[in-house]
Amino acid sequence: MEEERHTPLSPLPKTPVLITAATKWEAHPLAKALGLTSVAESRWEGIVAGRKVVLLKTGIGAKNAADALATAKPEDFGLAISAGLCGAMQKEAKTGDVVADAREVDLDFVKPLRETALKLDLPFHFGKILHTNIVLAPAAKKALGEAQRALACDMETASLRRWADGKTAPIAVRVVLDEIHEEIPSDAPEGEDAASLVRYAFANAAKLPSLIRVGYRSSRAMKTLSTFLKAYLETI
Repeated sequence: MEEERHTPLSPLPKTPVLITAATKWEAHPLAKALGLTSVAESRWEGIVAGRKVVLLKTGIGAKNAADALATAKPEDFGLAISAGLCGAMQKEAKTGDVVADAREVDLDFVKPLRETALKLDLPFHFGKILHTNIVLAPAAKKALGEAQRALACDMETASLRRWADGKTAPIAVRVVLDEIHEEIPSDAPEGEDAASLVRYAFANAAKLPSLIRVGYRSSRAMKTLSTFLKAYLETI
C-alpha cells in the first residue's frame, strides 16, 4: 500500500503591529532601532522578526493622536502600542524605567513584556497610565497619582485605546522622562523644524539649561525604550 504523503503546513503569518509615537524625537529612534523605512510623512514600515510593523508619528495630544489614527483601521493589526515618553506619578518610577499599561490584553502579549525587561536587565513596572491634557507640575502628579492609583501619565494613549475599540489589543509601553518630584517645561516649539526650534530657544532663553537637560535625558530614555521594543517584538 502506497504510503500517504502529508504536505507540511506553512506557519501562520504573524499579526501586524502598529506603533504610535507623538514627536520626531520619539518616532525617529524607534524607526532606526526597528529598521523601518519612511514610506510617507510621519509613517514608517518594515518587517521585524517576520512581523509587519507600522510606525505613525501622531503629534502631541489626544486630538492629534486621534486624527493620525483615523488613517488606519484597528482590524488590520493584532497589536497596537502607544510608545514614547511619560511622566512618573509614583516615586518608584525613575527616569529611564520602562512602564507598561496592558489592562485587559491577552497574556500572550503581556507576559513577554516582563520577560523582555528581565532579559535586558531593565527596570520595569506594570501600572495604569493616566491621560492628561497638559504637562503636570510635581504636586499635580503626586495628587492625581494617589487619587487615580496611576503609575504614570501621557497625552496620547487614551486616543489609542478609543481607536482600538475592541478590534485590536492596545498596550502602552513608555519610558519615564520626569520623576514625580521633577518639573519639565510645560510648552513646546510650534514645529519640529530647525527654524521653530531656534525661535523657541530665543523666546525661552532663561529655560535653555533646563531644556538641554530634558533633551539629553529624553534621548537616553528613548534609546532604552527602542532597545526594549525591538527585543519585545522579537519575543512575541
